[in-house]
Amino acid sequence: MGDLTANFSRHEFKCKGLDCCGGSDPINIYLVKNLQNLRDLVGKSLIITSGFRCRKHNQAIGGAHNSQHIYGDGADVKVPSGMTPDQLKELAERIPAFKLGGVGLYSTWVHLDVRKNGSARWDSRKK
Repeated sequence: MGDLTANFSRHEFKCKGLDCCGGSDPINIYLVKNLQNLRDLVGKSLIITSGFRCRKHNQAIGGAHNSQHIYGDGADVKVPSGMTPDQLKELAERIPAFKLGGVGLYSTWVHLDVRKNGSARWDSRKK
């Protein structure tokens, strides 16, 4: 049981940086509710590999300068066993918040965000 939604807890979204913000977690509840909607569609647990990132941690890992993670509006979700990044993306885009937000594909995870400045799509996998 989660403390934010049925399946997600605040600790899953805290900054994972060392020597930065002390694990702060100002995550956007709208993002979390839509991740819950995705989890319900997938029918499996979703693992958040990165949620909120303070600016120092985001810079240390080479995150985008204006990353949605620094606003608490983005999360990276590990692709569940038995699925591909493309399949997770397809399900995510059934949810209006993600269809209108950001979706980025990586080899083992999908970035999802609820940006307010128009949709964005990218595929960082090696072809």
